[in-house]
Amino acid sequence: MSRYTLRYFNIQGLCEALRLLLTASGVDWTEEHPEWPREKPNQPLGHLPVLVVSNADGKGRLVLSETLVIERYIAREYGLLPADNLAAARQEQLRDQLHDVWSTHMEYMHSTGERSAELVTKFEQDAECLVGVHVAALQRNGSNGHYFGDALSYVDLAAYAFFKFFSNAGPRSLEAKIGLLDYTHIPEMSKLMAVVEASRSLEPYFAAEKVNGARLATRFK
Repeated sequence: MSRYTLRYFNIQGLCEALRLLLTASGVDWTEEHPEWPREKPNQPLGHLPVLVVSNADGKGRLVLSETLVIERYIAREYGLLPADNLAAARQEQLRDQLHDVWSTHMEYMHSTGERSAELVTKFEQDAECLVGVHVAALQRNGSNGHYFGDALSYVDLAAYAFFKFFSNAGPRSLEAKIGLLDYTHIPEMSKLMAVVEASRSLEPYFAAEKVNGARLATRFK
């Protein structure tokens, strides 16, 4: 059986969906927080996250970079993405929309001046579109707290991580200014959040969070 080591900062950031995927998969995994930027040259592409995969005997190491690549590798490996290409693509497009809106927010956090104003407009438009698309997807599945079927899937976990991030992204965040992504005001998303939190396969994740507290969303305050 493979063992996994996730390298990332001790924040939610890009990695909360991946932590959920690893936990839901029931695999043997640990997390490392490299000293940064000292460890930057030692990463395959010079940034985090990185996933190190090794056999039980420590041999046969595979090192992967890029968040969505790592997520999909784990999701496919452990059945959280369907084998059918079309069914998988339907989940992946929803996941990519989440990532695009998250990326706009993070660019805004580093921006100033005219570009900052442009990003506020873009975020508002894209977040409004996202909520409409995702609510419709959840409704098509009977508003049962899953996007597809009645079992936990890749996009369920990605959406949970996304809305969790924006629920505590801090006063500087775009969500604090605009307020479009408050899942408590979106019944279908509130149901998904509750279903994910009740999942038995995720009990270790939530137990650890109860002991250690939730990670900060980002390094911005």
